[in-house]
Amino acid sequence: MDYENLLRQYRKSQITTLQQLEKKPGFVKLDYTQEEIKKIIPHREPFLLIDRIIGVDLTKGQETIIGSRLISRSDPVFQGHFPDYPIYPGSLQLEMSGQLGLCLTYFVIHDKTAIDKNTKAVSVRATKIYGALFLEPVFPDREVILISQKLEYNGYFGTVLSQVISDHKVCCASVAEVIFLDT
Repeated sequence: MDYENLLRQYRKSQITTLQQLEKKPGFVKLDYTQEEIKKIIPHREPFLLIDRIIGVDLTKGQETIIGSRLISRSDPVFQGHFPDYPIYPGSLQLEMSGQLGLCLTYFVIHDKTAIDKNTKAVSVRATKIYGALFLEPVFPDREVILISQKLEYNGYFGTVLSQVISDHKVCCASVAEVIFLDT
C-alpha cells in the first residue's frame, strides 16, 4: 500500500465526517466514555487520550471509527509546549490517533459495537509510524474530532489511517502500525 500518497490525499480533506457516516447502513452511533474505553484498551489517566467514542462503521473494507477529546488548557503539557504559544504536541496527537485505532480494532475483531462488561483490554505495542503530517496547530480549549480507518489487519499486525480534526481543519494525518501481543 502506498502510505505516502494516502497521507497526501487526506492532508486537507477528512477521511469522513459524522454526517457522512450516519448515512451508511453499517454505521452505529455510540456514546462510550472513558469508563467503557478502559475496558478495551490498556491506557489509563493521565495517558488515556480519548474522551468519547461517537460512532463506528463496521462495513467490510470501510471500517471507520470517530471519537473526540477535549484539549484542556489545564493539561500540564502546556506548561512547557509552549508557555507563550500553547499548542498540543504532535506526538500526543499520534498517540490519540493510535488509541482510537485500537478501539476500532476491538470492534473489528469482535464484529460488534457492544463492549462486554468482562472484556479484557488488548495488549499491544506500537511498531511503526509509516508517516505523519502535522498540518495545523491544535490549541487548548478545543474539542478535537478523531477519525481512524482500518487499512490492514491480519490478526497480528494492524495498520490504520488516522486524523485529528480541529475547527474543521485536518491538524494531523498519520498511518501507524501496532502488533497485538495476545494473538
